[in-house]
Amino acid sequence: MAFRSVLLALRSMWVGDPALPANLRVGRDVYIGPHVNLDWSYGHLISIGDQATLVAGARILCHDASSNRRLGVTWCAPVTIGARAYIGADSLILPGVSVGDDAVVAAGAVVSRDVAAGTVVAGVPARRIGTTADLDNKRRELLKSRPVFRLEDSGRDGSVSAVAEMIEAAEEGGFFVGEATQGVDAH
Repeated sequence: MAFRSVLLALRSMWVGDPALPANLRVGRDVYIGPHVNLDWSYGHLISIGDQATLVAGARILCHDASSNRRLGVTWCAPVTIGARAYIGADSLILPGVSVGDDAVVAAGAVVSRDVAAGTVVAGVPARRIGTTADLDNKRRELLKSRPVFRLEDSGRDGSVSAVAEMIEAAEEGGFFVGEATQGVDAH
């Protein structure tokens, strides 16, 4: 086994990144976070669009075996995740669901019906709570009054250059991490 393969295997054991199922259809620049669970047996029924994001603990199922013992059959249906869709932490996407382009599935949501493009859903079962345009407008408004820290100063890499300021900002209602936008300077 090549050295790089050994490192990836060790990282997988420590971080919990599963191997991807066979014949999974994945677009360009897709982020699949740690502990994402993609239906291993039916990965060929999963399609993930360009620049989609699936964060820690998200789960996609393409089969429902609840009738198997009684009827001897398992229901299977494809799942499609649209381009630039965001699938939140510990959410569950059930068989036959399509999540549209630019849609957001909130953390912990259980999605049993299609999610229209540009829609935000949350809850169990997931229900529409707004649009991504509404969410972006709320964040733009909040950007005017809350600090923005650069990712390299966030403490995620072990540095503490801005951690004290971030803790203070969190206690005062939160902060942003990323590139400064809309004329707001990053700390």
